[in-house]
Amino acid sequence: MTGCDDVMVDWGPVDVVIYADDAQGNDIIKADMPGTTLTFKGKSYSVTSQTRAYKPNFQGLVFVQGDSLSKNYLWFGEIDGAADMDEDMVLTWSDGSKNVIHYHCSDHKEGRRSSCKRSWKLDGASHKDGVFHFVK
Repeated sequence: MTGCDDVMVDWGPVDVVIYADDAQGNDIIKADMPGTTLTFKGKSYSVTSQTRAYKPNFQGLVFVQGDSLSKNYLWFGEIDGAADMDEDMVLTWSDGSKNVIHYHCSDHKEGRRSSCKRSWKLDGASHKDGVFHFVK
């Protein structure tokens, strides 16, 4: 049986990108960030270093060194973009302070007009996407 709505959707994975600066605007993301973790679905991930330019499957919380045009950042992922979920990610910084990133994804509709409801919050406030910038 075939029809106009028989379209397979390949949902892309979801990434979280974390930038952070000090009060003077200096990048504070480093390859060595002892005590900095992100907790997702009950599991805590410490910062590791990425040695390749591409992002393979799920790697946890990864330090990514910027080039001359961009800052260092932490990358978390990849999260299954096809899965319905409503999850908190608790980012614990080296100084013990915490931020809560909330990710919600539901109502996947497949077909020619595929869609899903996806939203982000940071510490309870709506956030536009999975890229977060902190001043510490």
